[in-house]
Amino acid sequence: MSFLGRGNNDGPGSAVRFKHTEKNDTATYHVHTGPGRQAALDFLRRTPVRDELVYVIVETPEGNFGRDLIYLFREADGATIELAERPRSQSPTPSSTRCAWCGCVVVPCVIPLNDEMKGTVTSYSTYAELAGLVKTGGGFRCDPCALLQCAVCSGLAGARGSARAPACLACGGKVSTRMEVGTVGRPDPGAAAGPDAENMVTLPYDPLGDELWGMAPLRVPWSIDVPGLLSRQSLPYLWPDDSDYRSYIGSGERAQGLLRVSWINVFLHHPNPDVVLQCLRTAPPDNMLNLASLADLLARPTAASHVREEASRVFWRLGDGSAGYTLNVLLSRGLIPSGYDTDAVHRALGLLRAACPRERAGWFEAYLTGPDEDEE
Repeated sequence: MSFLGRGNNDGPGSAVRFKHTEKNDTATYHVHTGPGRQAALDFLRRTPVRDELVYVIVETPEGNFGRDLIYLFREADGATIELAERPRSQSPTPSSTRCAWCGCVVVPCVIPLNDEMKGTVTSYSTYAELAGLVKTGGGFRCDPCALLQCAVCSGLAGARGSARAPACLACGGKVSTRMEVGTVGRPDPGAAAGPDAENMVTLPYDPLGDELWGMAPLRVPWSIDVPGLLSRQSLPYLWPDDSDYRSYIGSGERAQGLLRVSWINVFLHHPNPDVVLQCLRTAPPDNMLNLASLADLLARPTAASHVREEASRVFWRLGDGSAGYTLNVLLSRGLIPSGYDTDAVHRALGLLRAACPRERAGWFEAYLTGPDEDEE
């Protein structure tokens, strides 16, 4: 889905026709014009996109519609319309980067491990994660014949949580998820310039996110009454149109607890300093499901200084166990690095040291130099 910014110049026409190509530092847009929504969707369904960050856009009087490597979508807000079908050849074409059957790039699943751990860790995917490769453009490599095949051609598009590891379409051999080892680059939600014309802002997808934060882009108001929203008897789902997400969250009292945690994570990542301060002062993070978001805030380079200072005061109201867990996230202790810039971590530690109560200074310094493990 495109959240990368492009001018919208609606143009009428009797049929879908090419208009021009736009390029910026991150993406390429092949822009067309068409008479309406249905004509645009018909055109997009028969116009494959085989590369990342390439978009086919059709501008119509009913709005602009697009296609990328994975979805057909509405350009105004990036809302998905349907999964893009991929024409599949009957004979494979070998490639080191593309599906042998449809020619689309097979996006590697990145395992964020420290360099010293490369080659020492084996990764296993759940059935739900296999099905999720459809949404990321991922796929598989055949162990015997080395052909790549994308998740769509592998038959996982409708599998959801019941997916099973597919076999190679060419030789029937065992396949493995195409992976790369390395630190995942993470977005900075605070880098948003400000609200759009509708007083909204889109929080980006986080490659280390999950169903409680960062699973997908999220469009939220720029100004939010944090205590008012959290006081609702029934909190809204973050991604209400995603059936897998709704199934994970569930319903009832447990669901409301997870949704409260989720919205606190959203508020802590919000680019509006007022929203973040409201959260820190009225609903500060106090459990393991929110503490990674507190670490994100402490390390965020674009966060206002007074917001990060408030976050450091919240940190020192935590018990030793929770504070230690937050430090482990901040310091990337454990198997999965947190993706923070080294300078940002040092600045965060400086803030925490400056705000540290005298009676906890010894614990703080001992923890920083102690073993790389969570405190109980």
